[in-house]
Amino acid sequence: MTVSAFALRGVIAAVLTPFDDRGEPDAAKAIPYYRELLNAGCDGLNVMGTTGEGVSIALGARLKFMRAIAESGLPRDRLIVGTGATALGDAIELTRAAYDLGFAAALVIPPFYYRDASPEGIERFYGALVDRAVPTGGKLLLYNFPRMSGITFSPELVDRILQTCREAIAGIKDSSNDAELQTQLRERFPSLALFPGSESSLGALRSRGFAGCISGSVCLWPQLAQEVWKTGDESRSQELARLRAGLQGNSLIGAVRMHVALQQNDAGWRRSALPLQ
Repeated sequence: MTVSAFALRGVIAAVLTPFDDRGEPDAAKAIPYYRELLNAGCDGLNVMGTTGEGVSIALGARLKFMRAIAESGLPRDRLIVGTGATALGDAIELTRAAYDLGFAAALVIPPFYYRDASPEGIERFYGALVDRAVPTGGKLLLYNFPRMSGITFSPELVDRILQTCREAIAGIKDSSNDAELQTQLRERFPSLALFPGSESSLGALRSRGFAGCISGSVCLWPQLAQEVWKTGDESRSQELARLRAGLQGNSLIGAVRMHVALQQNDAGWRRSALPLQ
């Protein structure tokens, strides 16, 4: 099946959203930090994904933040934005804005409240989203994160969605940490850009035909991650995997916030949107 080509590859940081003391997204703080990451080794950024706590931000505030980032002068062809929501209408409004503002792609997690949604229901959700929000040539990435959504993008479900959405689906971010599933998706859909959600095995991904990674922790070591992606050097790959493993056992978002606050010498980076702390 023909799918929409998606050019962005490599090390993509799923970035934090900074919050001001009123709990609102702080674009003025985000923009220079995002620029710093792009200059430090990140090929791209995923804005307002899981690490960016997008689903905890009110619809109007999400749209306002998206607009500020799009108008900041940051290279929009290197920016993916999370537009998933439990309500189809909200997902449509956010996704339509992503394309109107010129982001490279929208990343959409399935609606995540009704865990007994059928494959047909998920297929129809994405079909309606594409019909009402994705322009011709627009790139949409499926977001497989079963721990958060309760939905697993099995090869069979992806095939159903592709049949309905035609060339609009350009790739998948897979945060399942299921190597077998990732291999199945890679083999079944070779034309989709497939991004694992961790840099732990980044050194081997390129040779296996993966598009790179979209990870919330590569912001802590972008230069090392870029070196591993480009060279596949075994010792550097092991170092990268060790660093990532060092974050296990903690809240990943909390750990990344702590490290970024230290790196930036700004305790404000430790603020999360409730209910996270």
